[in-house]
Amino acid sequence: MFSFGSNQGVSHIHWHLAPLPPGVPFEEQQFAAVSRPEHLLIPAEDQAALAERIAEAMRD
Repeated sequence: MFSFGSNQGVSHIHWHLAPLPPGVPFEEQQFAAVSRPEHLLIPAEDQAALAERIAEAMRD
């Protein structure tokens, strides 16, 4: 999870969740992971399922 925000750059804080598959070596994690988009590809059906779970939780 990345957290970005500053009084100079942006007036808000936002988070990025970047899941990695199991077994990714430490040196390929953290900021190195965002420069390797193949680690961040999530199938469309998984994205839709996650979006539905989030929406359902927000309705409760």
